[in-house]
Amino acid sequence: MAKTMTRTVCGLPDYMGCGLSVEVEDGVITRVRPGDFPDPADRGVCPKGLASREMVYHPDRLKYPLKRAGERGQGRWQRVSWDEALGDIAVKLQEIAQRYGPGSVAWLVSVMPNLSGSYSRLASLTRGTLVDWWGCGDAAGPGADMTTFGYLRGETHLLSRGDPRFIIVWGSDPAANNFHQLRMIVRARRRGAKVVVIDPRFTATAARADEHIPIRPGTDGALALGMMNVILQEGLRDKRFIVENTVGPLLVKRDGGLFLKESEVIPGGRADVLMIMDEYSGRRQAVTTPQARPAVNGSYSVSGMDCAPAFQLLSDMVKDYTPERVSRITDIPADVIRRLAVAYGSRRPASIFRGWGMQRTFHGHLSCRAINTLAAVTGNINPERTPGFALNWQQFLLPGGPADVLPVMMLYDAITRNQPQTLKALWCSGHDFVNQMPNMNRLTREVLRHLELVVVCDLFMTPSARFADYALPLASFYECTDLCTASFYHSYLQLQQKVVEPLHECRSDFRIAADLGKKLGFGTFFDKTEEQYIEELLTSPDPAMEGISLARLKEGPAMARRLDRPPHFRTSTGLVEFYSERLKMFGQELPIYLEPFESARSEKAKAYPLTLLTSRSANRMHSSLGRIDGLPGAEPEPVLEISPADARPRDITDGDSIRVFNARGQAVLKARLSHRIKPGVVGIAHGWWPEEYRSGHHNELTHESVNPVQRFLVGPNAALYDVLVQVEKAPPPPG
Repeated sequence: MAKTMTRTVCGLPDYMGCGLSVEVEDGVITRVRPGDFPDPADRGVCPKGLASREMVYHPDRLKYPLKRAGERGQGRWQRVSWDEALGDIAVKLQEIAQRYGPGSVAWLVSVMPNLSGSYSRLASLTRGTLVDWWGCGDAAGPGADMTTFGYLRGETHLLSRGDPRFIIVWGSDPAANNFHQLRMIVRARRRGAKVVVIDPRFTATAARADEHIPIRPGTDGALALGMMNVILQEGLRDKRFIVENTVGPLLVKRDGGLFLKESEVIPGGRADVLMIMDEYSGRRQAVTTPQARPAVNGSYSVSGMDCAPAFQLLSDMVKDYTPERVSRITDIPADVIRRLAVAYGSRRPASIFRGWGMQRTFHGHLSCRAINTLAAVTGNINPERTPGFALNWQQFLLPGGPADVLPVMMLYDAITRNQPQTLKALWCSGHDFVNQMPNMNRLTREVLRHLELVVVCDLFMTPSARFADYALPLASFYECTDLCTASFYHSYLQLQQKVVEPLHECRSDFRIAADLGKKLGFGTFFDKTEEQYIEELLTSPDPAMEGISLARLKEGPAMARRLDRPPHFRTSTGLVEFYSERLKMFGQELPIYLEPFESARSEKAKAYPLTLLTSRSANRMHSSLGRIDGLPGAEPEPVLEISPADARPRDITDGDSIRVFNARGQAVLKARLSHRIKPGVVGIAHGWWPEEYRSGHHNELTHESVNPVQRFLVGPNAALYDVLVQVEKAPPPPG
């Protein structure tokens, strides 16, 4: 038998970028193992990645193009050829663009594999609309990072300089969902670091920690502010870091809340130079003044203007967040808040392994900003960034110029109300929007009715594919060539090499886009192979890319050349901006605390008293991998985790069929009584498909409310964890 070993990359949408070594015998994948890296510490794959080969040979895979034969969602299909499917789709896209304008065609696609950027290429050439999919639960954290640092630091990168002595795992369960993060934490703990987990649930990570602190959902920002209160009271701030790396010394005019500019106080001064107060001379100075010793506290009159350093404004704000007040907000005892704050502020270096759980609330950007600020005040941020890859993106992604971009949470109104624009066609690949977007009932009963064309490319007949007009069979990452640049955990550029030929009639995103582009009359923009386009992407004048070629990547992962560039932040000031001028108009120049949108302490809680969390499953990648049998501990059906304290008054026992509901919808499923979840909170692992429930679906319960501040920052985020429900017993399933 012919046997080969190929080094490729796991293409699951988790931004891990794990290397894979894949064994193939006679054209069939027989074994998947971790792929090698230059640094052995980067080697490793989670169980989901190791089991992913089962996707390739699963009997339920979409095998050939299908055209809807009945009403949307009925499940009646007609098999068609690729030529017929893409020909008909091209005609419909052109007709819709002619009637409603080219921007009425929307492309909702994952951009993790870079050659799926071919859809961006199509959107650019046709003047269509690209949908920014981050808002399906992952936009508030990036919005906070862009505000504070000027770039996305990711889930794990509120790291200290040096090996941490104290670690907070905040809103994350890496033992279940983040192999690389868990490994970093375990190594640090073996060196003596103390680990604290903050989470409403007693997770698998909490079981490995020194302490678990259950928090009321949506109040993480208040806890961060309360910790800052203690840190300032105890003198645990890092003044040097604040002065050198943050906006803390910059003078802010109390009237108007803007930074004081040199041009406002010095004749002929520059408008782009900001002012500080020298704490020794008591004179205002330009921030660029050599030998100045900036003050971070105090109030000053400068040319008749009442001013204070930004850090003083932060200090004034956090004075109100005493441990006692924060205890009432978070349900965490005041003495625990004090102890946590002192440990984080004194056991340096310390790290926060910040997950994205806390950002999935209506005010999640504020929670993430507050935690970023906590790290900055204590100097527990490493300003150094790993070298990046400057690929030749512009030419490949946008050959026809920039396309319009619409945040995914704006799809609902764009499709149904033509606001902020009209959308009439939706092309979707790599995103199961029907299953994963909030308010499923509105999506299926209202939103999709207004679309004249829906096309879905996927490996399986997903809930989204069922509501499509055309369901197109997609190749897995084992069946196509691509380039992998995305990872929060290492700095390698990797080649995703094709391991086997596509099965059945499946095609890669690149080939589908190329074939459609030819039908639309853009054949000259799709006249190269995958490898030729990868060569174009790698052809960059940036010196960091020196020596990196396709031939080099076939030999193994490559790291960008390290250049002598000083670390910096990409904000307008070049500093950590815990005070943001541009958010003054919203009253959020500082990371204030706001009560959850659907608060368990609101009037609505009288009818729906429980907070629902739909967190990630240990055995799924969002809505993917549900049909994989090789994952250990996979659940046969969805369950609602509920504390005995909440189950008892509802006469619910373990294993009962229960109904969880609110005014938007319901889900009927099995109850699991557990002391691992905080009373007042219930949980369902997300990703389950509708047919796996006894009735309904967890995303019938969620809402699509848009936060205008998040829209201003990066894009509005789905507040999937900011949901109130009620739970009651349901009739047992028949049979």
